[in-house]
Amino acid sequence: MILRKLKKQNLHSGESLPEVMVSGLLFLMMAAVLQGAVAFGNRAKTKSESIRKENAKICRMLRETPWTDSSETAAYTFVAISPDESQVGTTKLFQVEVRLGRKEVLSGTDTVSFYMFGPPDAGGMPETPGPGGEAP
Repeated sequence: MILRKLKKQNLHSGESLPEVMVSGLLFLMMAAVLQGAVAFGNRAKTKSESIRKENAKICRMLRETPWTDSSETAAYTFVAISPDESQVGTTKLFQVEVRLGRKEVLSGTDTVSFYMFGPPDAGGMPETPGPGGEAP
Protein backbone atom coordinates (compact mmCIF):
# COMPACT_ATOMS: atom_id res chain seq x y z
CA MET A 1 0.00 0.00 0.00
CA ILE A 2 2.76 2.43 0.94
CA LEU A 3 4.67 1.53 -2.20
CA ARG A 4 1.70 2.51 -4.40
CA LYS A 5 1.45 5.97 -2.74
CA LEU A 6 5.17 6.59 -3.30
CA LYS A 7 4.90 5.63 -6.98
CA LYS A 8 1.93 8.02 -7.48
CA GLN A 9 3.79 10.93 -5.89
CA ASN A 10 6.95 10.38 -7.93
CA LEU A 11 5.04 10.47 -11.22
CA HIS A 12 3.81 14.04 -10.65
CA SER A 13 6.78 15.56 -8.80
CA GLY A 14 9.60 17.70 -10.27
CA GLU A 15 9.72 20.53 -12.80
CA SER A 16 8.34 20.45 -16.30
CA LEU A 17 10.48 21.37 -19.32
CA PRO A 18 8.83 24.80 -19.87
CA GLU A 19 9.40 25.73 -16.21
CA VAL A 20 13.07 24.78 -16.45
CA MET A 21 13.47 26.75 -19.69
CA VAL A 22 11.79 29.86 -18.24
CA SER A 23 13.94 29.75 -15.12
CA GLY A 24 17.08 29.35 -17.27
CA LEU A 25 16.01 32.29 -19.44
CA LEU A 26 15.43 34.46 -16.35
CA PHE A 27 18.86 33.48 -15.01
CA LEU A 28 20.54 34.42 -18.30
CA MET A 29 18.71 37.76 -18.41
CA MET A 30 19.82 38.60 -14.87
CA ALA A 31 23.41 37.61 -15.73
CA ALA A 32 23.31 39.90 -18.80
CA VAL A 33 22.05 42.83 -16.70
CA LEU A 34 24.79 42.24 -14.13
CA GLN A 35 27.46 42.02 -16.81
CA GLY A 36 26.20 45.29 -18.36
CA ALA A 37 26.30 47.04 -15.00
CA VAL A 38 29.87 45.91 -14.35
CA ALA A 39 30.98 46.98 -17.85
CA PHE A 40 29.32 50.41 -17.40
CA GLY A 41 31.04 50.90 -14.04
CA ASN A 42 34.41 49.94 -15.49
CA ARG A 43 34.03 52.39 -18.39
CA ALA A 44 32.97 55.18 -16.00
CA LYS A 45 35.99 54.52 -13.78
CA THR A 46 38.38 54.57 -16.74
CA LYS A 47 36.89 57.81 -18.09
CA SER A 48 37.03 59.42 -14.64
CA GLU A 49 40.71 58.50 -14.26
CA SER A 50 41.59 59.96 -17.67
CA ILE A 51 39.71 63.21 -16.89
CA ARG A 52 41.45 63.45 -13.51
CA LYS A 53 44.89 62.99 -15.12
CA GLU A 54 44.13 65.62 -17.77
CA ASN A 55 42.92 68.11 -15.14
CA ALA A 56 46.03 67.51 -13.01
CA LYS A 57 48.19 68.17 -16.08
CA ILE A 58 46.31 71.41 -16.82
CA CYS A 59 46.67 72.56 -13.17
CA ARG A 60 50.41 71.80 -13.23
CA MET A 61 50.83 73.76 -16.46
CA LEU A 62 48.69 76.60 -15.08
CA ARG A 63 51.13 77.10 -12.19
CA GLU A 64 54.07 77.28 -14.63
CA THR A 65 52.39 79.58 -17.17
CA PRO A 66 53.29 83.28 -16.89
CA TRP A 67 50.64 85.87 -16.08
CA THR A 68 49.50 87.96 -19.06
CA ASP A 69 48.53 91.42 -17.87
CA SER A 70 45.71 93.08 -19.78
CA SER A 71 46.24 96.50 -18.10
CA GLU A 72 42.53 96.60 -17.34
CA THR A 73 41.00 96.87 -13.92
CA ALA A 74 37.60 95.90 -12.58
CA ALA A 75 35.82 97.08 -9.48
CA TYR A 76 33.91 94.62 -7.32
CA THR A 77 31.31 96.35 -5.14
CA PHE A 78 29.98 94.68 -2.00
CA VAL A 79 26.53 95.52 -0.60
CA ALA A 80 24.40 94.08 2.18
CA ILE A 81 21.80 91.46 1.26
CA SER A 82 19.10 89.67 3.21
CA PRO A 83 19.64 85.98 4.11
CA ASP A 84 16.97 84.84 1.65
CA GLU A 85 18.39 87.15 -1.07
CA SER A 86 15.03 88.89 -1.50
CA GLN A 87 16.32 92.36 -0.59
CA VAL A 88 19.54 93.87 -1.85
CA GLY A 89 20.94 96.93 -0.10
CA THR A 90 21.75 100.13 -1.95
CA THR A 91 24.52 101.32 0.38
CA LYS A 92 27.98 100.32 -0.76
CA LEU A 93 29.86 98.51 2.04
CA PHE A 94 33.22 98.46 0.28
CA GLN A 95 34.75 98.16 -3.17
CA VAL A 96 37.78 96.24 -4.36
CA GLU A 97 39.62 97.18 -7.53
CA VAL A 98 41.65 94.44 -9.17
CA ARG A 99 43.89 94.16 -12.19
CA LEU A 100 42.59 91.72 -14.80
CA GLY A 101 44.74 89.25 -16.66
CA ARG A 102 44.78 85.71 -17.92
CA LYS A 103 46.81 82.57 -18.31
CA GLU A 104 46.57 80.28 -21.32
CA VAL A 105 47.41 76.59 -21.11
CA LEU A 106 47.85 74.36 -24.15
CA SER A 107 46.09 71.05 -23.49
CA GLY A 108 46.54 68.64 -26.36
CA THR A 109 45.16 70.52 -29.37
CA ASP A 110 43.01 72.90 -27.30
CA THR A 111 43.99 76.12 -25.57
CA VAL A 112 42.36 76.62 -22.19
CA SER A 113 42.10 80.25 -21.02
CA PHE A 114 41.91 81.16 -17.35
CA TYR A 115 40.79 84.72 -16.64
CA MET A 116 42.21 85.83 -13.33
CA PHE A 117 42.66 88.91 -11.22
CA GLY A 118 45.50 90.20 -9.14
CA PRO A 119 46.40 93.22 -7.03
CA PRO A 120 46.22 96.49 -9.03
CA ASP A 121 49.60 97.82 -7.84
CA ALA A 122 51.66 94.63 -8.26
CA GLY A 123 51.73 94.69 -12.06
CA GLY A 124 50.78 91.05 -12.26
CA MET A 125 50.28 87.90 -10.27
CA PRO A 126 52.77 87.03 -7.54
CA GLU A 127 54.88 84.02 -8.39
CA THR A 128 54.98 82.67 -4.84
CA PRO A 129 52.07 82.30 -2.47
CA GLY A 130 51.66 85.12 0.03
CA PRO A 131 50.82 84.80 3.69
CA GLY A 132 47.13 84.38 2.86
CA GLY A 133 47.54 81.09 0.97
CA GLU A 134 48.12 80.08 -2.63
CA ALA A 135 48.25 82.58 -5.45
CA PRO A 136 45.08 82.35 -7.58
